[in-house]
Amino acid sequence: MSRAGRFILVLGLVAVVLMAFRVSWNALSDVARAIGADSTAALLYPIVVDGLMALALVAALVLTGTDRTFALRVLATYTIASLLLNYVHGLVPALHTDSVQWGRLTDVDLANWALVLLATSLPVGSIYFGSDLVAKVLHHNPESADSPELASDQSVSRPADQSASRPVGQPTSRLADRPHSRRLTGPNRSPSS
Repeated sequence: MSRAGRFILVLGLVAVVLMAFRVSWNALSDVARAIGADSTAALLYPIVVDGLMALALVAALVLTGTDRTFALRVLATYTIASLLLNYVHGLVPALHTDSVQWGRLTDVDLANWALVLLATSLPVGSIYFGSDLVAKVLHHNPESADSPELASDQSVSRPADQSASRPVGQPTSRLADRPHSRRLTGPNRSPSS
C-alpha cells in the first residue's frame, strides 16, 4: 500500500474512533454519575474506558507475539465493557436524567451489583493495563521481533560458532574430560574400555 493510502486509512480510523468516542461519551458519563462520580469524574470517565481501548489498539499495531495478543485481549475486554455500559444506558431511561438514584444501574439487585462492580473496576483496570501496555511498547525491540525463522536460524548458528572457536583437541563434553570414563555400547550392555 502506498504512503498516501496508509495515511488516508489511518486518518479514517482516527475519524471513526473520535466519532464513536463522542457517541459513547454521554452514556459513560451518565453511568459514572449513577455510581457516585462527581461532575469532573463523570467528565473524565469516558476517557478512562474508551481511551484505554484506543491505547490498546495502538499497542496491538506496534507489538508482536504474546504482547500483541495481550493488547488485543485488553482491547476486546474494554470494548465489551463499554458496549455493555452503553447498552445499560439505553435500557434505563432514568440514567439520562440528573435525578438518578445513586448506585443503581438497574432494579434487579444481582445485575445492579455486577454492573456497579464492572463500572467501578474499569478505572483501576485502566491504570494497570494502560501502564503495562505502555511499558511493553516502550521496551519493545523490533529487531528481536523478527520472524521465527530468523530466530531459529540464529539459535542454530550459535552452537556452530561456539564450536568453531574451541581450540583443536579440546574435549566437547565433561564426560570426555575424565580420563577413566567409559562409554556404553548400547542399552543394557556392559561398558567397554
